[in-house]
Amino acid sequence: MLLDLETLKGSSVIAADGEIGTVRNFLFDGLSWRIHYLVVDVRTWLKRRDAVLAISAVERPDWTKRTILVRLTKGQVRDSPDVDTEEPVSRQQGIAMEEYWGKMAY
Repeated sequence: MLLDLETLKGSSVIAADGEIGTVRNFLFDGLSWRIHYLVVDVRTWLKRRDAVLAISAVERPDWTKRTILVRLTKGQVRDSPDVDTEEPVSRQQGIAMEEYWGKMAY
């Protein structure tokens, strides 16, 4: 079955200790087309607009309930690198995310 990622935008994202926000976007590698990060709108409980979560922490989406579980805590999300998702991710931001989340396991 083919599914559109656009369908997941606005879906609830739930960490081990509660809801953290909604899916806003995805960041992917322009060469391999692999999704690396999930962009989550976290304004309901953090001062910044978005958190960028490693796709390796994301469980399979529940397409009917429009929810995504992540193997993270709110503390891990809060402490994640702050990335401006309105601009292309710079090499420096990419390094910061890789240092925090580790090498990506696809």
